[in-house]
Order: sequence, then C-alpha cells, then structure tokens
Amino acid sequence: MNWLPLFGAVALFLIGLRLSALFSGSETGFYRVSFLRLNIDANHGDPIAKRLCWFAQNPSYFVATTLIGNNLANDLTTIAISLGIAELYQQSGGAAEIITTILLTPVIFIFGELVPKNLYFRAPSMLLKRYSRWFDFFYLAFWMISYPLVAISQFLERFSPDRNKPAQLVLGRKRLAKVLEEGHLEGLLSNSQKELTRGMFYTAAQSVRKVMIPQSRIKGVTRTTDADQVIHVAKMNQLAFIPVRARDNQSEWTAYIKLLDLITSPAPIVPAVYNMPRLQAEFSMLESLYLLRNSSSAYGAVYQNGVQVGIVSQQDLVRSLYLSKGPLMAMSP
Repeated sequence: MNWLPLFGAVALFLIGLRLSALFSGSETGFYRVSFLRLNIDANHGDPIAKRLCWFAQNPSYFVATTLIGNNLANDLTTIAISLGIAELYQQSGGAAEIITTILLTPVIFIFGELVPKNLYFRAPSMLLKRYSRWFDFFYLAFWMISYPLVAISQFLERFSPDRNKPAQLVLGRKRLAKVLEEGHLEGLLSNSQKELTRGMFYTAAQSVRKVMIPQSRIKGVTRTTDADQVIHVAKMNQLAFIPVRARDNQSEWTAYIKLLDLITSPAPIVPAVYNMPRLQAEFSMLESLYLLRNSSSAYGAVYQNGVQVGIVSQQDLVRSLYLSKGPLMAMSP
C-alpha cells in the first residue's frame, strides 16, 4: 500500500474540517458580535475592528465569502474521504465509501459546525479578530467568484420594497435602550451610568412640576435682607443657593444668591444676584435640566399661564434621574 496518498487524504480532510470550522464559526460570530464595541475600537485606531466594521457595512461580501468557503470545505472533506477509501479499499464497490462517509458525518458536524459555532457565539469579538487575517485572505482569494454573487444580490435589492425607506438616523427609545443595555453588557457602561440612563428614560416625559418647589414652600429672602439674615436662612434650610424675591413683584422668585459668594465676599461688596431662567410647567424634567445646565443656573422659575407656580433646582432634577427605578427596556418608541 502506498501511504503517501493516504496521508494526503487525511491532510486534505483536516484542512477541509478546519475551513468548515472557520467559515461556520465566522458566520455565527458576525451576527453575534457587538458592532457598538467594534465601532468604539475602530475609532481608537484598531485596524482589525475597522476591517470588521467594513464587512458590517457591506454584509453581502461577508456572506458570499462564507458561503463559498463552506462549499469549498465540504468539497474538500468529500474528496478526501473518497481518496482515502479508494486507497484503502480498492475493491469495495462503493460500500466502504458510503459507510465511512456516514461514520465521519458526526465528526464533521461536531468539529466543523457545532463546536466552532458555540465558541464564536460565546466569544465573537475575540475569535473574529484572531482569525480576521485568514478571513481576509480567503475574501481576496474568492473575490473573482464572490463579486458576481454580490452584484446579483445588489441588483435584486433594487426591487426590494424596503430599499426606498429613509435611513433611521435617530435612534428610537427602544432601539437606543437596547444599544445602551448592550454597552453595559460589553463593559462600556458602569452600573451608575446604567442607572442614570434608566432614570433619563423614565423621567424624560414627566412634567417638571413633579419635582418643583411650590410657591408656598419656597424659603428665601428679599433683596434688602442683610447678609447675616441670609446666612441664617441658608443654614436653617440647608441651602447652598438662596432664592430671592423679585424686586417689582414680591409674589415671584426670579433670582438667587450663592451662599459661597456671600461668605467669601468682603463686607462692603454686595454678592452677585443670579437670575433664574423662565420655565413652563409643561416642560419635561429632562428639558428643564437641559435649560438649567445650558444657562449654568441652580434654579429655574416655573410658570403656568403667565403666573409663577414654583421653582425647580438643578440638584433636584439630577437627583430624580439617579433615584428613578423605571424600566429601561419596556419603553415605547
């Protein structure tokens, strides 16, 4: 018996098995990988992540390469079995080839399909990056065959009813929540950041009236109150920012003083008085927080139908975001 052809058949079988594992696993990993994480890695200059992102933007090339690769792997294993059996059992009449193929089918399925798919499912990013050079090599090797397949696919896509739909440039709430949840699972968001995001979704549409201080409960001073009395009011009510009544309307609170300015300013110098931005009662908490942050204001004056109904502090708005326990993923888009 000539052992060289037999060894060649075994080597060919192992190559086919390895290629089957590569392409089957890569296919699963491609649909399992976090493209959010890949985009972040690509923006940090990772060339492999950039290449994978290119395949994500051009999935037809990836699919065509995996399909051709899987067919090539299956052909190699079939040819290897035929060559090996022909060398061992030259007078079998085909029965030995059929039996051997049936016996080796579970081996091919387990080590060429099942195991690699499970590995890529559990660690898609790591394995896709590890074997990306091999995949790029076969992409270039199969390019002459895959390009016509991609061209046919792109031609047929022209007749798809979804082709003319506008791109979704703004993430809906459910979709954005899913992205953020995925970021948390990938280690991109800490628990505190996740809770803040949850609070933002839960309180985004709620009225600012929920956390505002009504007119009857506001503790403040007038513009003529002396410094010692202002400090006393701040200490009694634990205020770092003290509301100040309007000069021409004692029923409204339209400004505030910073306790720090009052304590650190020399006696002859009057501390600055900061005006409150005007907010409407129908504003959401998130919109109100944005306006206060944008104007660097500690308080906002809340009005309804031209009448002031209370004030809201930036600190209370931020606290409401952190303390909210609303569901993150159950929001409607």
